[in-house]
Amino acid sequence: MNVTQTNNAQTNLTPTNKPETVSKGKLGKNDFLKLLVTQMKNQDPINPMDSKEFASQLAQFNSVEQLIGVNKSLSTLQNSQKMMRTEMTNSMASSLAGKQVSALSNKIKIKAGGSAGINYELNNPADKVQIVIKDAESGAEVRTETFDRVPAGKNKWGWNGKNDNGVSVPQGQYKVEINAKNGDKSVNSRMLVKGTANRVRFSGNGVMVSVDGVEVPIGNIETVAMPTQ
Repeated sequence: MNVTQTNNAQTNLTPTNKPETVSKGKLGKNDFLKLLVTQMKNQDPINPMDSKEFASQLAQFNSVEQLIGVNKSLSTLQNSQKMMRTEMTNSMASSLAGKQVSALSNKIKIKAGGSAGINYELNNPADKVQIVIKDAESGAEVRTETFDRVPAGKNKWGWNGKNDNGVSVPQGQYKVEINAKNGDKSVNSRMLVKGTANRVRFSGNGVMVSVDGVEVPIGNIETVAMPTQ
C-alpha cells in the first residue's frame, strides 16, 4: 500500500458539504459538529488527531452549548419582564380615569369664551419671563405676556382666553412657550398641564391619557390625586 499517495489524496480533499454559515462567518452548533465529524473521518490514519486537541474542541462545543442556553434563558426572561411591565402600565392607566393629575406638557385646551391656567416651573429665579401662546395647528402667535422678577419653583398665570387685541380666541388646542432669563443667561423651565384624567387610549406608541382634552404619554404624569368632593 502506498501510504504517501493515500495521505496526499486525503490532504487534497475538498469538502463539498461545507456549511453555508461558515462562508458567512457564522458557526452554529450543528455546523460545529459536522466539521468535527468530518475532521475525524479525514484524519491521517498514521498520525490521528491529538487527544488533547480533540478534548479541547469538545470543551469549546460544550461552552458554545452553554452560551446558547444562557442566551435563550435571558431572552425568555426579557420577554416575561416586558409583558409584566405592559400589564402593570395598562392596569395603572385604567385606574387613572376620573383622578386629578399633573403631567408634563406644553399644550392646553380652551373652550370658546373660556380661560386656562398656565402652570410652569423655573429651576432658578428669573428677571424676566415671557409666555408665548400659539395656535397648535398653524403655529401663529395669539398672545404674548411678560413678567418681571419671577421666583424659582412653581408659578401660574391665568390666561383669560383672549389674544393680544383683546378678542377671545377660538376653541381648540394651543401651544405654550416659556422663555425665562436671568440677565443674559437662560433659565430652565418646564410646563405642566393639570386637570382630570378623563380618557385613556391604548395606541401602538404606548398608553395616552387625556387630561382635560390634552393627550399626554402616561410616562409624563408626575402626580395623581383623588378628585375633590
